[in-house]
Amino acid sequence: MSSNSQTQTRKLVYYIAVSADGFIADIERNTEDFSMTAQYIPDYMRSLQDYDTVLMGKYTYEAGYKYGIKPGEPSPIYGHMMQYIFSQSMEQFEHEQLKVVRDDPSEFARSLKSEQGSAIYLCGGGKLAAYLLEHGLIDELILKVNPIVFGTGIPLFDGSIKSISLDLLDTKVYRDGNIFLRYQIA
Repeated sequence: MSSNSQTQTRKLVYYIAVSADGFIADIERNTEDFSMTAQYIPDYMRSLQDYDTVLMGKYTYEAGYKYGIKPGEPSPIYGHMMQYIFSQSMEQFEHEQLKVVRDDPSEFARSLKSEQGSAIYLCGGGKLAAYLLEHGLIDELILKVNPIVFGTGIPLFDGSIKSISLDLLDTKVYRDGNIFLRYQIA
């Protein structure tokens, strides 16, 4: 290896819909109150092309069953991405684009970040995000803030005890009341 070459790591981006009071789902793990027709949907769909890998927890993957995903099938919305589900209890699926990961999430994410590729999309859940945050692996946070209050539910970072600073990179306000906030983890 030449002395001029540098190892560049891929960014891990936690990109998630959230209520105005900071929950990614209600207390029963439902996300139906987040609008599926929000004005931000076209921007969100275009932005998915920036990623070639998606990480999610078991409950995030299983939430797709309500929308027609069958167990063991990759989510079509992430059809161009390699999809990894973190779970100790979920069965291993036989699909080349979908893998259940039983390894330590921080070690696995660190390894992915060191590989060639584009940004890595963390789409949920709160416990996985908190764990990766605690290990310093999340580089950016993109919040799709919805104009709704759950009052209680699954927090954005479920169980995190680490205080972090955020540097605002971008905002976009939609007429329907939704707001995109993009931060770099400081």
